[in-house]
Amino acid sequence: MLAAPLVKIFVQCTPLLESMCNANPQYCCVFIGVVAILSGFIEGGYKVYQLATLSLSYMALGMVVAWILIIMAAVLLILGAIKKIRFLLLIWIIVSLVCGVSLIILKTVIYACYFSYNPDIAYHIFGASYIILFVLLLFLFLYFPYAYRRQLEDELYE
Repeated sequence: MLAAPLVKIFVQCTPLLESMCNANPQYCCVFIGVVAILSGFIEGGYKVYQLATLSLSYMALGMVVAWILIIMAAVLLILGAIKKIRFLLLIWIIVSLVCGVSLIILKTVIYACYFSYNPDIAYHIFGASYIILFVLLLFLFLYFPYAYRRQLEDELYE
């Protein structure tokens, strides 16, 4: 009884899944660049607000610098994806990897220091889920541009 509706849902979702799995990496790179710019402005802007209203924190300043570098590299990613320039894609991959790992380390240190003063479990759950979501975002930042760069290399040697 339960299997029939599940099969019907799966059959209806199959074209959607196929279109997601066979997505054009060029469009995914442009989308990743736009997401990086938006998330950089949101999170970087919030850290700038914290720096302006609170005291100077070198960790928050490091996060702002990392987001500024990611935003500049995201512009290069969009240009590289549209113009099919592999070197610009490589710049994005390197900058997002280095700045993303540094952001993960800074976020972990900041949340570990903040959560040691807050024993409420909701803060721990929010902080851990936020860091996990950022790790997944970093994976997407790296996967699609790398796949598109490989596709451009394969076209070059064919």
